[in-house]
Amino acid sequence: MGHGKETPRQQMIGLMYLFLTCMLALNVSKDVLDSFVLVSESLGKTVKNYETKNQKVYDEFDKQLTINENKVRPWKDKADGFKELTDSLCNLIENYKKGFLTLAENSNVENVIKGDRYVIDSMNSKDNIDFGGQYFILEGRGEILKGKLEEYRDAALALLPESEISIIDGIKGTLNTESHTDKEGTIHTWEATTFEHIPAVADIVMLDKLKTDIKNIETDVINYLFKQISAGDFKFNALSATVIPNSNYVMRGNEYTATVFLAAFDSTQAPEILVGSYKKNGPENYEMVGAYETLKVTKGKGVYKKVASSLGERKWGGLIRVPRPDGTVSSYPFEEAYQVAEPSLVISPTKMNVFYYGIENPVAISVPGIPADKIKVSIPDGGATIKKVGNAYEVKPTKRSGTVSVAVAAEIDGKPKSMGSMMFRIKTIPEPKAKVMGYSSGKIEKAMLGAATGVQADLEDFVFDLKFKITKYTVTTTVNGMTKEIQKKGGAFDNEVKTLIKGLKANSKLIIEDIEAVGPDGVPRSLSAIVFTVK
Repeated sequence: MGHGKETPRQQMIGLMYLFLTCMLALNVSKDVLDSFVLVSESLGKTVKNYETKNQKVYDEFDKQLTINENKVRPWKDKADGFKELTDSLCNLIENYKKGFLTLAENSNVENVIKGDRYVIDSMNSKDNIDFGGQYFILEGRGEILKGKLEEYRDAALALLPESEISIIDGIKGTLNTESHTDKEGTIHTWEATTFEHIPAVADIVMLDKLKTDIKNIETDVINYLFKQISAGDFKFNALSATVIPNSNYVMRGNEYTATVFLAAFDSTQAPEILVGSYKKNGPENYEMVGAYETLKVTKGKGVYKKVASSLGERKWGGLIRVPRPDGTVSSYPFEEAYQVAEPSLVISPTKMNVFYYGIENPVAISVPGIPADKIKVSIPDGGATIKKVGNAYEVKPTKRSGTVSVAVAAEIDGKPKSMGSMMFRIKTIPEPKAKVMGYSSGKIEKAMLGAATGVQADLEDFVFDLKFKITKYTVTTTVNGMTKEIQKKGGAFDNEVKTLIKGLKANSKLIIEDIEAVGPDGVPRSLSAIVFTVK
C-alpha cells in the first residue's frame, strides 16, 4: 500500500501468509484462516454475555428509580447517556463490518451478510490482505473510528474519579490509540497497525474485538455508577428487630400501640449514645447541655438502666451520634418515657421478633412475678407449632409468610388469666451469597484460586448459624479466544475444573454462575454469579 516501512508484526504476518500460501496443498492455510472464524464466534458470544449482564444493571437502575427518584436520577441519567454512546459506537462498528464485507465479497456478499448476521465462514476473500488497507486507511474510516474510540474513552474517564485507578488504567490500556515508532524511526498509526496488511477475516475479528472491549468498559462504568447510588449512605451490616410501645403501662379499656421495625447498625463502628439534656443549634445540629451519661454500646445498641424507685411516668432522652462516610458526624435526638407500674407480660425473642420458616426459632417468655410452671403458652390462630425446651420455647412456623400470634396465660390464685399476646412476622431464610475462598468477585491470585476446594454458600450476618449446600454450578471462561463452559453437580472443584483454573492466564475472567443451593428449609435457591479476574 506504500504507507511506510512495515512493523515487525506486519512482517511476521506477511511471512506467515507467504508460508501458508505455499502450503495450500495440505489445507494448512484454510485451517488457520478458519480459526479466525471460531475466534469471531467466541467474541460474539462474549458480547452477548456482556449485553445480558449490562441490561440487568440498567433494569436495576429502573427499579431503584421507582423507589427513590431524587437519589437515583442523577446516576441513572449518566448511565443512560453512556449507554447511548456505547450503542452508537457499537452501531458504527457494525456498519463498518457490513461495509467492509460488501467491499471484500462483492458478488458473494449475499452469502456472507444475512440480515443482521454475518456468515464469515462463507467468505471467499478470507486471505486477502489488501481490502483492510483500502477500506480503513485509503478511504479514511480507520481514522474516523480512532476518533470515535478516543471520544468514548474520554467520556468514560470523565465519569470516574481519580481514585478509581484500576478501572481508569484498564480503560486507557484497552483503548490505547497512540501511534508507535519502530527501531528505524518509522511512525506507524494505530489504524494502520490494526487493519493494514492482515487477512480480511482478521479485519473482521479486530472489529469484533473492539466491540468486546467497548462492552467490557461499559460494564465497568455502569457498575461504578450504580454503586454511587448508595455511596453516601450509612453503611450497616446487621439488622435487629425493635418494638417501641407508646407506653409500657395501659389502663383497662385503653388501647395499646407499638411500633415494630428493623433497626440497622454497623457492627464494626459503634455509635455514641449520650443521655441528658441537649439543645438545637441549627438544622440537624445538636449539642449536649450540662452533665450527661455516655452509654456502653454493644452491637449498635446502648442499654440505659435506671432503678424504678416509685410509680408513675419517667421521661428521658439524649443524642445518638453517628460518623458519616465523609468523616462528619450526624446527631439524632431522641425522647422516651416509661411507666413504673405493676408487673406485665414480657415476651423477649432470643434472636429477633421474626420467625423464620423451616427452622426452630427460640423465644424466651416470662411474666414477672409468676413462676415458670404457672405459665401456659399457645398459638391460638395456628400457623406454627411451639414447644418448651429447657427454660425457653421454640416456635416452628408451618407457613412461609404472614404473621403468627403467641398468647400467654398465667395461673393466678388457682385460675387461668390471659396475660396478652404478641404478633410475630414469618419470613423465609434470606438468600446466601456464593463465595470461593471467601471471595465473591474481584481480582484473585491464581494460586489462591487453584487451592480452592469449591463453591460455598455463606449466609452473611444472619442471626442463625445455618448451613447451605451447593447443588450445582457452571464455570465459564475464555480459553484461546473461545468460550469454555463446564457444568457441575454439587459444589466441589473436581479435576476438570482445577485443570481449567490451572490453565488460566493473567487478566482472564472466570465466571461461576447458575449456582443453586439448598438450606435447612429444603427450598432450592439460585445464587448470584461469581466473577473473578485472575491476577
